[in-house]
Amino acid sequence: NGVPFGVPEAEMRRLWQEDHAGAGWARAKGVLHDLFVLWAGPGAQVEVGRTRMMGEGLSRDLWGAPVEVTWPDGSRKEGAFAVGMPRRDPDPELDHRTRRELRVLGALGGLALSLRAPAVIGALPEAGHLCLVREWLDGVPLDPRAGRQPSVRPWQVTGEVAAAIHRIDTERFRWLPGSPTRRAHAESALAAAFTGLDEPEAQDALAWAREHLPPETPASLLHGDLLGQNLLLHPSEPTAVIDWEYAALGDPAHDLAIVTRGVRQPFQIAGGLDRLIDAYRAAGGHDLAVAEVRLHELCLAAHWYRSALRGGGSERPPEALARLRRVLSLASS
Repeated sequence: NGVPFGVPEAEMRRLWQEDHAGAGWARAKGVLHDLFVLWAGPGAQVEVGRTRMMGEGLSRDLWGAPVEVTWPDGSRKEGAFAVGMPRRDPDPELDHRTRRELRVLGALGGLALSLRAPAVIGALPEAGHLCLVREWLDGVPLDPRAGRQPSVRPWQVTGEVAAAIHRIDTERFRWLPGSPTRRAHAESALAAAFTGLDEPEAQDALAWAREHLPPETPASLLHGDLLGQNLLLHPSEPTAVIDWEYAALGDPAHDLAIVTRGVRQPFQIAGGLDRLIDAYRAAGGHDLAVAEVRLHELCLAAHWYRSALRGGGSERPPEALARLRRVLSLASS
């Protein structure tokens, strides 16, 4: 039918978005606009620019757009912002993790850090699920494969970031889920991973792990997902760390195991785990032992085997059990 002659530009944009209301970009743009209106307060004008998909995750798609806020007194705020939009039929725990991430980012915002963490604007429900809006941080995701990014040693970047996170005072994060000590985390992880698994490989892995429990030292703040896509490299600024939805209190060896995952050559280089631990210690991290990381790798492998038994994951049960056997072999060598 066209647009009537003389319709203001703002009204034309509104009509356009109504025509595309089901599109992902339109939904993300609506969340950004509505949340910034609430954030800015009465009388502020909010303009959201072109909204583009910036990445896909297991539970959320990431959209980004420039946003400009103008207050009645003429003051302005502008910048680039990101919104995580839950995918169709997301993980039932996603909203809970979104609230956690919202609170974690708020607490990090008051700290002097040697890494970059995004400032958080807030969260808004859309289609029955929470959407998190945060500052957009520039950077290139870390490629964890050695030699893929010139002059970058991925084990060193990861070790430095992990050490910086694990040095953060946990006092303002006591509300997070987790364990009070490193050993309590390890024992809880072993119980969750191995209870009910009667296969000889699982029993051998459990016995080995119980002989290599970490000490009863206080838990650290954990990121919970220090994979390359969550570490953003910048030529003139510290590494940025995003996606804090799995933050918890626990054993710092767990954060390293999420990275190494029990593969024979982490970072596709000989001695990858040793290099990671050396870089971590040199950056001021805890005095972790290889065996303490292997313990959490075994827990991961046991969880993947459980998932395979239920028909989930990408492996069949025999393949997943063989993986557990390989991780145990690495741990025992």
